[in-house]
Amino acid sequence: MKFTIQTELMKDVVARAIKGAGNNKLIPITSMMCIELKDGELTVITTDATNYLYIKEQHVAGDDFYVVVDANQFAKLVSKMTCESITMTVDEKLYTMKVKGNGNYTIELPLDEDGAPVKFPDAIAKTDATNPFGINRSTIIAILETIKPALAVTMENPQYTAYYMGEKVVATDSYKIASLAIPMFDTPKLVSSEFLDLVAVMRAEKIMVNMSDTDILFETPDCTIVGKFVDGIDDFAIEPITNLIEQELDSHCGVPKNDLLQMLDRLSLFVGTYDKNAVDLTFTNQGLQVSSKASSGIEILPYVNSENQVDFTCAVDIQMLVNEVKAIQNDLIEIYYGDDSSIKLVDGNITIVIALMEDEE
Repeated sequence: MKFTIQTELMKDVVARAIKGAGNNKLIPITSMMCIELKDGELTVITTDATNYLYIKEQHVAGDDFYVVVDANQFAKLVSKMTCESITMTVDEKLYTMKVKGNGNYTIELPLDEDGAPVKFPDAIAKTDATNPFGINRSTIIAILETIKPALAVTMENPQYTAYYMGEKVVATDSYKIASLAIPMFDTPKLVSSEFLDLVAVMRAEKIMVNMSDTDILFETPDCTIVGKFVDGIDDFAIEPITNLIEQELDSHCGVPKNDLLQMLDRLSLFVGTYDKNAVDLTFTNQGLQVSSKASSGIEILPYVNSENQVDFTCAVDIQMLVNEVKAIQNDLIEIYYGDDSSIKLVDGNITIVIALMEDEE
C-alpha cells in the first residue's frame, strides 16, 4: 500500500483532522488517526470516542491504502515538512509505515489486543441517522461566537453543558442565558459543545443534517461529523428559560460596545477581593454609570439611544458581563433593564439574559 500527495494538501487535511482527536489517555483510539485512500478519495479520521471527524479529499492518486497511526506524532511530522510531496508506504509484515518527505521516517503502527494493526470503527455505517435536511454553516458559527459563552462548564447539571436545539438555540449555566431565535430541529435535542465545535473545520456553507433518536450526522463534500445527542432533554428547563428570554422590559438603552468593554476593563482594576466580582450598573438620565462596590472607580458612558429611561441600579458579575458583551457581534449594545432579577442584551435574533447579584449591603 502506497500513495504520494502534495505536502501542502496533506498539511491542510491533517491540521483539520487533528481537531477531532480527544487525546484521552484512558481511551487509546482518541490519540490515533486513521488514513484511508479508496477509489481516489482520501479520508482522515479522528475521534474523542463519542464524535467522529472525517476529513475528505478527492482525486488523490495511489493504491488503496489503510493505516492507523499515532495522531499527534504524525500531525507534527507533517506540519514540519517543507518538501514538495510526501510518500507513505505501509509494511504490513513489520507493522510500520514509511514516510518519505524531507527525509525518511518510520512510524510504528499501534496494535490491538490480538496483536493486529488497529482498525477504526466505521461510525458512519453504524449510525441510523436519516431524513436529511440542510442548515447553514454560518448559523453554526454564529452559535459558537454568541451562544457558546453561556454554556455550563461544570457537571452539576450536565444537560446545561449542551446546546438546546429545537424551535430556537439556547445555552445556559443557570446564571446567564443565550438564545438564537432560529429554528433548528423539529424535535428538540441536546447537542454537545464538542460536536458543534468541529463544524468550524467544515468549509462548505450548506451542511446536510441526518438525525435519529440518538445519532446526529453533519455532512459536506469535504467533511463528515458523526456524534450522539446528549441525554437529559427532559431536565432542560426550557419553559422558564423561554419565559425569561421573552420577558418584556420597557426600559432600554444603547451604548457602544468597544467603549463599554474599555470602561469595564478599567473598572476591573478597582473590583476588590471581597466584592465577589460585582460592579454596580446605574441607569441615569446622563448615561450608564458603572462603579465598583467601594465606589473607588466610577465612570459614566453616554447613551447612543434611550427609551423609557428610569433610575435603576443593579449589581452584576463584571467578568460575566464582559464575556457576554464580547459575544454580541453588533457594535452597539442594546441593554434592557428594570427587572430585579436580570438584565438583557439584545442583538437582532440574539438575546442574552444575565442574572443580577444580590446586594448584601
